[in-house]
Amino acid sequence: MQLQIQPIYLITLISKFGPVPVSRLYIPVITILILFCILCLYSIRNLHEKNKRLYLYSDLTLLPNKNSLLKFFKENHKTSIHDISLLYIDIDNFRYINQTEGHEFGSQVLLEVSKRLALLAKPNGRVYHLSGDEFVIIYNNPSETGLGEVMAAYIQAGFKKSFDISDKELYINISIGVVERPAENMTIQQMLEAAEVAMYRAKETGKNKYALYDITMSRTLAERTSIIKHMRHAIEQNEFEIHYQPQLDLFFDRIDGFEALLRWNSKELGWVAPDQFIKAAEATQLIVPLGAWVIRNACAFLKKLDDMGYSPLNMSVNVSIIQLMQDDFVPTVQDTLEFLELSPENLELEITESLLMESFDLVMPKLEELRKIGVRIALDDFGTGYSSLSYLSQIPITTLKLDKSFINKIGTKEEGLIESILHMCKRLNLCTVAEGVEKNSQIPILKEMGCHKIQGYLFSKPLTEEGIINLLQTAPTLVDDIYLLDSQNKQRK
Repeated sequence: MQLQIQPIYLITLISKFGPVPVSRLYIPVITILILFCILCLYSIRNLHEKNKRLYLYSDLTLLPNKNSLLKFFKENHKTSIHDISLLYIDIDNFRYINQTEGHEFGSQVLLEVSKRLALLAKPNGRVYHLSGDEFVIIYNNPSETGLGEVMAAYIQAGFKKSFDISDKELYINISIGVVERPAENMTIQQMLEAAEVAMYRAKETGKNKYALYDITMSRTLAERTSIIKHMRHAIEQNEFEIHYQPQLDLFFDRIDGFEALLRWNSKELGWVAPDQFIKAAEATQLIVPLGAWVIRNACAFLKKLDDMGYSPLNMSVNVSIIQLMQDDFVPTVQDTLEFLELSPENLELEITESLLMESFDLVMPKLEELRKIGVRIALDDFGTGYSSLSYLSQIPITTLKLDKSFINKIGTKEEGLIESILHMCKRLNLCTVAEGVEKNSQIPILKEMGCHKIQGYLFSKPLTEEGIINLLQTAPTLVDDIYLLDSQNKQRK
């Protein structure tokens, strides 16, 4: 607001009333200036208060934020770090809620989650909204050992009840990292970092869990940080390669196809285990370009084999939920197949059983889109304990892959369970693949039970493109070769 007295107004005033004494003219001007200054001071004070709120509180949930947390411990020196339990909470699969339902819906989710956390933390817990979908709860426990674990279990139990958001019933899972009565020399920032590490460990072990921090987790974090650092340049430097593990058709005695398996031979780190770099790639979104690269190159190799006369063959490629939830994922797959002139039926995309069960409502529409264009879907690692058999009739899969832990039950009292599952798959018209077949004695039993294909080190480890071509040229009868090789090994012994 600016006070301006234009000359024209003074001329008009003088012409109407005659000359005005200077003292009389300045009185209203000074009054207005005083009022203007008071208004400015009031506005500055309000702005200062608003900035202070923004600095110390979340604008969305109105909970105190990380700055408020650090400020509390800085000002309250008597509050010992050693006497507190800290819970670091992260909403599982929140980014997919944002992608599928929109950011406005996601904001409502954060608001409702914050309300429930505040309710569950009463009366002794202080809840902070760090950022995004991350929250922290602090408990003072000078005498209670194990309070953090007890409260983590209590809070997760409180999330079993569904949320009603915009007329939608939504179940929300959370992963929690717990730091319990840390060492005296640990700062609050270090405590937050330690709790975050524990939270990621909870996610890695299946999500919707809590994990208690220990020092070994920090070493794991350091390794992961190093992997992420080198991974960013690995694609450009062509350090990744694909190995292919053959799948054998038990009834036609031939190689039916392959599973594409990503491998990383880092110039600095050497060979990096897939379970290490895949998790790091998912955490950094690098899985999106990396996964697209795998699909393109695996399909290109399949086309190469087809041109060489080795057909019909199939290619199976693992995909993560992060890839699936990309808006352009299905069109990209379709464009790749059309460019290479491959039939969609020759491509099979594998999703893990755990991925499906954690994100059932989010994944289902994408799977249905893929089936509409003809791409086959395999449920990988079946038998790891997550899903119910009743789900198999509800999901648009074409193949079920039995986990190695199931195959190892052959020859035990639980063998009948495998037969029951294979019989059910036959009724559902699902192709079945036995993973991790390592014993010759397992083959005739799986064949008798009606299993369609096997995959495992008994026949072949994952091979390079050159290794696969050599195998196709030298293995006309596959199952017979396995028996012959096994017989020769026994004679040598």
